[in-house]
Amino acid sequence: MSNSENQKQTRLVYLSFCTQKGGAGKSVFTTLIASYLHYLKNYNVAVIDCDFPQWSIQKMRRREAEQLQTNAFYQRKAESLFTKLGKPTYPIVPTEPEQALARAKAFLESESEEYDVVLFDLPGTVNNENVVEIFFQMDYLFVPITTSRINMESTLPFIISINEMITMNPQVRLKGIYPFWNRVTNRERKELFNYYEEAILGLGISIMESRIPQSVRYDREQSIEGNDYLFLSTIFPPDKPLLKDSNLDLLVAEIIKTINL
Repeated sequence: MSNSENQKQTRLVYLSFCTQKGGAGKSVFTTLIASYLHYLKNYNVAVIDCDFPQWSIQKMRRREAEQLQTNAFYQRKAESLFTKLGKPTYPIVPTEPEQALARAKAFLESESEEYDVVLFDLPGTVNNENVVEIFFQMDYLFVPITTSRINMESTLPFIISINEMITMNPQVRLKGIYPFWNRVTNRERKELFNYYEEAILGLGISIMESRIPQSVRYDREQSIEGNDYLFLSTIFPPDKPLLKDSNLDLLVAEIIKTINL
Protein backbone atom coordinates (compact mmCIF):
# COMPACT_ATOMS: atom_id res chain seq x y z
CA MET A 1 0.00 0.00 0.00
CA SER A 2 1.38 3.43 -0.93
CA ASN A 3 1.99 6.24 1.55
CA SER A 4 -0.84 8.29 0.02
CA GLU A 5 -3.25 5.35 0.50
CA ASN A 6 -2.09 4.98 4.09
CA GLN A 7 -2.69 8.68 4.74
CA LYS A 8 -6.15 8.41 3.18
CA GLN A 9 -7.12 5.46 5.38
CA THR A 10 -5.64 7.06 8.50
CA ARG A 11 -7.51 10.32 8.22
CA LEU A 12 -10.86 8.95 7.06
CA VAL A 13 -13.42 9.01 9.88
CA TYR A 14 -16.62 6.97 10.06
CA LEU A 15 -19.25 8.44 12.36
CA SER A 16 -22.93 8.08 13.07
CA PHE A 17 -25.67 9.79 15.05
CA CYS A 18 -27.41 6.84 16.59
CA THR A 19 -30.51 6.26 18.66
CA GLN A 20 -32.29 3.23 20.00
CA LYS A 21 -35.57 4.31 18.40
CA GLY A 22 -36.85 6.43 15.54
CA GLY A 23 -37.86 10.08 15.66
CA ALA A 24 -34.99 11.24 17.89
CA GLY A 25 -33.30 13.48 15.33
CA LYS A 26 -30.49 11.29 14.00
CA SER A 27 -31.23 12.03 10.31
CA VAL A 28 -31.56 15.74 11.06
CA PHE A 29 -28.17 15.83 12.80
CA THR A 30 -26.56 13.68 10.12
CA THR A 31 -27.71 16.17 7.47
CA LEU A 32 -26.80 19.28 9.47
CA ILE A 33 -23.32 18.07 10.42
CA ALA A 34 -22.60 16.81 6.89
CA SER A 35 -23.63 20.14 5.38
CA TYR A 36 -21.78 22.20 7.97
CA LEU A 37 -18.54 20.24 7.58
CA HIS A 38 -18.73 20.10 3.77
CA TYR A 39 -19.92 23.61 2.93
CA LEU A 40 -18.70 25.74 5.83
CA LYS A 41 -15.61 23.90 7.07
CA ASN A 42 -14.52 22.65 3.63
CA TYR A 43 -14.03 19.03 4.63
CA ASN A 44 -14.87 16.39 2.04
CA VAL A 45 -17.92 14.52 3.27
CA ALA A 46 -20.02 11.58 2.10
CA VAL A 47 -23.27 10.24 3.57
CA ILE A 48 -24.25 6.58 3.52
CA ASP A 49 -28.03 6.56 3.90
CA CYS A 50 -28.81 3.16 5.45
CA ASP A 51 -32.18 4.18 6.88
CA PHE A 52 -34.07 1.69 4.72
CA PRO A 53 -36.80 1.93 3.54
CA GLN A 54 -37.27 5.65 4.35
CA TRP A 55 -33.94 6.89 2.95
CA SER A 56 -35.02 10.30 4.20
CA ILE A 57 -31.73 12.06 3.43
CA GLN A 58 -31.64 10.74 -0.12
CA LYS A 59 -35.27 11.80 -0.59
CA MET A 60 -34.49 15.27 0.76
CA ARG A 61 -31.64 15.63 -1.77
CA ARG A 62 -33.97 14.60 -4.61
CA ARG A 63 -36.66 17.02 -3.41
CA GLU A 64 -34.20 19.89 -3.13
CA ALA A 65 -32.69 19.17 -6.55
CA GLU A 66 -36.13 19.27 -8.15
CA GLN A 67 -36.86 22.64 -6.54
CA LEU A 68 -33.50 23.90 -7.72
CA GLN A 69 -34.48 23.22 -11.31
CA THR A 70 -37.50 25.52 -11.18
CA ASN A 71 -36.66 28.14 -8.55
CA ALA A 72 -34.51 31.11 -9.58
CA PHE A 73 -33.79 32.06 -5.96
CA TYR A 74 -32.19 28.70 -5.19
CA GLN A 75 -30.40 28.68 -8.53
CA ARG A 76 -28.68 31.97 -7.73
CA LYS A 77 -27.95 30.80 -4.20
CA ALA A 78 -26.39 27.56 -5.48
CA GLU A 79 -24.34 29.31 -8.17
CA SER A 80 -22.88 31.70 -5.61
CA LEU A 81 -22.12 28.91 -3.11
CA PHE A 82 -20.50 26.43 -5.49
CA THR A 83 -18.50 29.05 -7.36
CA LYS A 84 -16.99 30.09 -4.05
CA LEU A 85 -16.66 26.52 -2.74
CA GLY A 86 -15.05 25.02 -5.85
CA LYS A 87 -16.59 21.58 -5.33
CA PRO A 88 -20.04 19.98 -5.74
CA THR A 89 -22.56 18.78 -3.17
CA TYR A 90 -21.53 15.88 -1.01
CA PRO A 91 -22.62 12.45 -2.30
CA ILE A 92 -25.46 10.55 -0.64
CA VAL A 93 -25.34 6.78 -1.13
CA PRO A 94 -28.57 4.89 -0.33
CA THR A 95 -28.25 1.29 0.76
CA GLU A 96 -29.78 -1.31 3.05
CA PRO A 97 -28.15 -1.73 6.49
CA GLU A 98 -26.81 -5.21 5.66
CA GLN A 99 -24.84 -3.73 2.75
CA ALA A 100 -23.78 -0.47 4.42
CA LEU A 101 -20.11 -1.19 5.08
CA ALA A 102 -19.51 -3.02 1.80
CA ARG A 103 -21.34 -0.27 -0.10
CA ALA A 104 -19.28 2.43 1.62
CA LYS A 105 -16.04 0.60 0.82
CA ALA A 106 -17.00 0.12 -2.83
CA PHE A 107 -18.04 3.75 -3.13
CA LEU A 108 -14.80 5.08 -1.63
CA GLU A 109 -12.69 2.81 -3.83
CA SER A 110 -14.51 4.04 -6.93
CA GLU A 111 -13.98 7.72 -6.10
CA SER A 112 -10.99 9.76 -7.20
CA GLU A 113 -11.82 12.24 -4.43
CA GLU A 114 -10.33 11.73 -0.97
CA TYR A 115 -12.83 11.99 1.87
CA ASP A 116 -12.35 13.20 5.43
CA VAL A 117 -15.63 12.07 6.97
CA VAL A 118 -18.27 9.46 6.09
CA LEU A 119 -21.52 9.76 8.01
CA PHE A 120 -23.81 6.73 8.29
CA ASP A 121 -27.52 7.35 8.81
CA LEU A 122 -28.68 4.09 10.39
CA PRO A 123 -32.18 2.85 11.23
CA GLY A 124 -33.44 4.02 14.61
CA THR A 125 -33.46 0.62 16.25
CA VAL A 126 -31.01 -1.75 17.88
CA ASN A 127 -33.21 -4.78 17.20
CA ASN A 128 -31.47 -5.24 13.85
CA GLU A 129 -28.32 -7.33 14.34
CA ASN A 130 -26.73 -5.75 11.26
CA VAL A 131 -27.16 -2.28 12.74
CA VAL A 132 -25.46 -3.30 16.00
CA GLU A 133 -22.52 -4.72 14.04
CA ILE A 134 -22.18 -1.46 12.10
CA PHE A 135 -21.98 0.53 15.36
CA PHE A 136 -18.67 -1.14 16.18
CA GLN A 137 -17.30 -0.41 12.69
CA MET A 138 -17.74 3.32 13.25
CA ASP A 139 -14.98 5.47 14.72
CA TYR A 140 -17.37 7.57 16.80
CA LEU A 141 -21.03 7.44 17.80
CA PHE A 142 -22.98 10.52 18.87
CA VAL A 143 -26.27 10.12 20.72
CA PRO A 144 -28.87 12.91 21.09
CA ILE A 145 -30.52 12.63 24.51
CA THR A 146 -33.25 14.45 26.43
CA THR A 147 -34.14 14.65 30.11
CA SER A 148 -37.39 12.79 29.45
CA ARG A 149 -37.59 9.82 31.79
CA ILE A 150 -38.87 7.60 28.97
CA ASN A 151 -35.95 8.65 26.80
CA MET A 152 -33.42 8.06 29.56
CA GLU A 153 -34.82 4.64 30.47
CA SER A 154 -34.15 3.43 26.94
CA THR A 155 -31.07 5.50 26.12
CA LEU A 156 -28.92 4.86 29.17
CA PRO A 157 -28.87 1.04 28.83
CA PHE A 158 -28.05 1.48 25.14
CA ILE A 159 -25.12 3.83 25.86
CA ILE A 160 -23.89 1.64 28.71
CA SER A 161 -23.95 -1.56 26.63
CA ILE A 162 -22.05 0.06 23.76
CA ASN A 163 -19.46 1.53 26.13
CA GLU A 164 -18.99 -1.83 27.88
CA MET A 165 -18.37 -3.51 24.53
CA ILE A 166 -15.70 -0.92 23.70
CA THR A 167 -14.05 -1.46 27.09
CA MET A 168 -14.09 -5.25 26.83
CA ASN A 169 -13.04 -5.36 23.17
CA PRO A 170 -10.23 -2.84 22.60
CA GLN A 171 -9.64 -4.29 19.14
CA VAL A 172 -12.93 -2.89 17.78
CA ARG A 173 -12.73 0.16 15.56
CA LEU A 174 -15.18 2.19 17.67
CA LYS A 175 -13.29 4.68 19.83
CA GLY A 176 -16.15 6.11 21.84
CA ILE A 177 -19.83 6.93 22.27
CA TYR A 178 -20.75 10.52 23.06
CA PRO A 179 -24.21 11.61 24.25
CA PHE A 180 -25.27 15.25 23.95
CA TRP A 181 -28.32 17.15 25.15
CA ASN A 182 -30.97 17.80 22.52
CA ARG A 183 -34.30 19.72 22.50
CA VAL A 184 -33.36 21.65 25.65
CA THR A 185 -35.96 24.15 26.90
CA ASN A 186 -35.79 26.89 29.53
CA ARG A 187 -38.34 25.00 31.61
CA GLU A 188 -35.98 22.13 32.41
CA ARG A 189 -34.42 22.17 35.84
CA LYS A 190 -30.66 22.56 36.17
CA GLU A 191 -30.50 19.92 38.91
CA LEU A 192 -32.03 17.36 36.53
CA PHE A 193 -29.19 17.89 34.04
CA ASN A 194 -26.66 17.67 36.86
CA TYR A 195 -28.20 14.44 38.15
CA TYR A 196 -28.10 12.71 34.76
CA GLU A 197 -24.65 14.04 33.88
CA GLU A 198 -23.18 12.80 37.17
CA ALA A 199 -24.73 9.39 36.54
CA ILE A 200 -23.37 9.21 32.98
CA LEU A 201 -19.90 10.47 33.95
CA GLY A 202 -19.89 7.98 36.84
CA LEU A 203 -20.16 5.21 34.25
CA GLY A 204 -16.99 6.45 32.58
CA ILE A 205 -18.84 7.95 29.61
CA SER A 206 -18.06 11.47 28.41
CA ILE A 207 -21.06 13.73 27.84
CA MET A 208 -20.60 16.59 25.42
CA GLU A 209 -20.78 20.20 26.60
CA SER A 210 -22.92 21.45 23.70
CA ARG A 211 -26.66 21.66 24.35
CA ILE A 212 -29.06 21.91 21.43
CA PRO A 213 -32.17 23.98 22.19
CA GLN A 214 -35.70 23.05 21.22
CA SER A 215 -36.25 25.06 18.05
CA VAL A 216 -38.40 24.87 14.93
CA ARG A 217 -35.38 25.99 12.88
CA TYR A 218 -34.01 22.43 13.06
CA ASP A 219 -36.82 21.36 10.74
CA ARG A 220 -36.63 24.38 8.45
CA GLU A 221 -36.05 23.09 4.93
CA GLN A 222 -36.31 24.80 1.55
CA SER A 223 -39.60 26.61 1.14
CA ILE A 224 -41.82 26.18 -1.87
CA GLU A 225 -41.53 29.92 -2.60
CA GLY A 226 -37.76 29.69 -2.18
CA ASN A 227 -37.15 33.17 -0.85
CA ASP A 228 -36.52 32.62 2.84
CA TYR A 229 -33.70 31.52 5.12
CA LEU A 230 -33.17 27.79 5.50
CA PHE A 231 -31.45 25.65 8.10
CA LEU A 232 -31.83 21.98 7.19
CA SER A 233 -30.52 21.17 3.71
CA THR A 234 -28.29 18.71 1.86
CA ILE A 235 -27.40 21.30 -0.79
CA PHE A 236 -26.84 24.42 1.31
CA PRO A 237 -25.30 25.14 4.71
CA PRO A 238 -27.51 26.65 7.41
CA ASP A 239 -28.04 30.37 6.80
CA LYS A 240 -26.15 32.58 9.24
CA PRO A 241 -29.17 34.39 10.72
CA LEU A 242 -30.62 31.02 11.78
CA LEU A 243 -27.30 29.75 13.17
CA LYS A 244 -27.41 32.37 15.91
CA ASP A 245 -28.39 30.77 19.23
CA SER A 246 -28.86 27.38 17.57
CA ASN A 247 -25.67 26.04 19.22
CA LEU A 248 -25.06 24.00 16.07
CA ASP A 249 -21.74 25.79 15.57
CA LEU A 250 -20.71 24.79 19.10
CA LEU A 251 -21.68 21.18 18.49
CA VAL A 252 -19.71 21.08 15.23
CA ALA A 253 -16.63 22.56 16.90
CA GLU A 254 -16.85 19.98 19.69
CA ILE A 255 -17.27 17.12 17.22
CA ILE A 256 -14.27 18.28 15.18
CA LYS A 257 -12.19 18.31 18.37
CA THR A 258 -13.52 14.93 19.50
CA ILE A 259 -12.80 13.13 16.22
CA ASN A 260 -9.46 14.92 15.71
CA LEU A 261 -10.19 16.26 12.23
